[in-house]
Amino acid sequence: MQWWCAATGEPWSWTWQWYPGVHLAVVVLGVAWYLLGRAQRWSTRPWGWFLTAMVALLATLDWPVGKLGAGYLASVHTLQFLLLTLLVAPALIRSIPDDGWPHSARPGSRTFGAFRLLAHPLIALVAYDTLVVVTHFPSVVDGAMTTQLGSFGIDLAWLVAGLLLWWPIAAPAPIGRLGMFGKMGFLFAATIIPTIPAMMMVFSDWPLYELYELAPRVVPHFSANEDIQLAGLTMKLFGDIPLWIATAVIFFRGTAHTRSNAGA
Repeated sequence: MQWWCAATGEPWSWTWQWYPGVHLAVVVLGVAWYLLGRAQRWSTRPWGWFLTAMVALLATLDWPVGKLGAGYLASVHTLQFLLLTLLVAPALIRSIPDDGWPHSARPGSRTFGAFRLLAHPLIALVAYDTLVVVTHFPSVVDGAMTTQLGSFGIDLAWLVAGLLLWWPIAAPAPIGRLGMFGKMGFLFAATIIPTIPAMMMVFSDWPLYELYELAPRVVPHFSANEDIQLAGLTMKLFGDIPLWIATAVIFFRGTAHTRSNAGA
């Protein structure tokens, strides 16, 4: 029995498979969230954001998406990257209410200093881009995805990358450092570096990853090279859209807030 989804080289089967490590991770995260809220006596619990994060996390890492992405289709693996960084991570941040952060990071504490450091746009952007690029190196993917620990490591790295990406945007005052235009510029900058691995996959004449090139075919007439090109298109098109939407939301909310203050 596998505890985490990893490449096995076996022919693909639609037979359901249990991955206890994935379910345990979701349960532990859920219990930690509940106990944190109870200890800090949150005035409200953002159940919508929490359930969104948990359901998306389970769907991303469990069968069949987790298994397909781990050793069969690079396009599904890219979908996992997008879900972890653009959906699960921001939902986790928003699942902690505004009155929860002062309990977790009191001004002057080491935790506050660490949170504020990570909210620095340059530090967050460099760390995010580094994780994205390194975890898309062919040598890293081919080496890590064949072991359960390596596969877990990449999934965790992507979740951390997502937290780094959205923290400067969602960090509450006084931790947050960015204003409206700063947040918009940060999100634009976050679309640049991930374009490199995306375009490498789109314009590649051969599969970049030996793992997915030699993997048993899930769909007989869907070649490994077509899979890689679809992965690149998915990463670029569907990876940028949420960031542009977030940029628009920040702009309209910021202008509405400015107008309301001017009217007052």
